[in-house]
Amino acid sequence: MRAVSVSNAGGRKNNEDRIGYAGADGIWCFVLCDGLGGQLCGDAAAEIVRDAVCGAFEKNPELSGKALYRYMEMAASMLGEERENDESRYNMSSTAVTLLTDGERAVWAHAGDSRLYYISDGKISSITDDHSLAFAEFKRGMITYDEIRRSPNQNKLLRCINDVYDFNPDVSDVIKLKKGDAFLMCTDGFWEYVTENDIESTLSAAASPAQWLEKMLEVLHKNEIEENDNYSAIAVMI
Repeated sequence: MRAVSVSNAGGRKNNEDRIGYAGADGIWCFVLCDGLGGQLCGDAAAEIVRDAVCGAFEKNPELSGKALYRYMEMAASMLGEERENDESRYNMSSTAVTLLTDGERAVWAHAGDSRLYYISDGKISSITDDHSLAFAEFKRGMITYDEIRRSPNQNKLLRCINDVYDFNPDVSDVIKLKKGDAFLMCTDGFWEYVTENDIESTLSAAASPAQWLEKMLEVLHKNEIEENDNYSAIAVMI
């Protein structure tokens, strides 16, 4: 198993995305967060969630949906405490997508519109559902899937990480992996410019996660607009 990551401010002054990873007992935990809540609050929210998930995993490493839920619940609890203790951070929150894998099995969870793509046999097998108003409109047939990228409601989140009272992540089943499988975890600033076809075609032309990510970044830079959002991604190959 190999992995590589990138996190960039894009066309913004501050980068409110955060990436983290931790390994223990042959299991790897990958975390990607996109902070919300304005200047400084977004940075802090993403850092709290990232550090809390990694810290909870390191204390009790386990590859299961229940364990992953607990790791993210700890992050929600810590973020909620920070919101209550600091009035200036009352609206801080963060998206989060987390992957646990030992190279033979994997499970993932997310809250918000940061995505995980699971690719098997060269094709995307699974994509997380965005917890956004735009995705809800897609589910109701009001817009197409690709129109989510351009929708003014794409950034209006229905779920994210903020406290334990509203904590409701999606958690996958544990799946078995095979050689050649791959994962892409990314914030909306990444997938807005890199389509599903781009993900598959660049993977087929790459011999390593670094090459795959480099080719996807070429696509992103080709399509990005001025003052584009922060963008971050983790590419994992089995």
